[in-house]
Amino acid sequence: MRSVIQTNPSYELSIDITQTNHGHSLKFISFVRTARRPEDQVQYQALMSTTELKALRDAIEMELAN
Repeated sequence: MRSVIQTNPSYELSIDITQTNHGHSLKFISFVRTARRPEDQVQYQALMSTTELKALRDAIEMELAN
């Protein structure tokens, strides 16, 4: 599942989460439309367990609640 997090006329940041045999693949991907050769660039990538992914979700939800 890929979802756009932030976008403006020259830049886009998205997150891609997919389930694998070894856990969940999490990628933060940037795309700079104004670059000489625009292409997706993986800025951060991790393989996370369901427990780790839920902990990340919980941390984000706690921050949003404040």
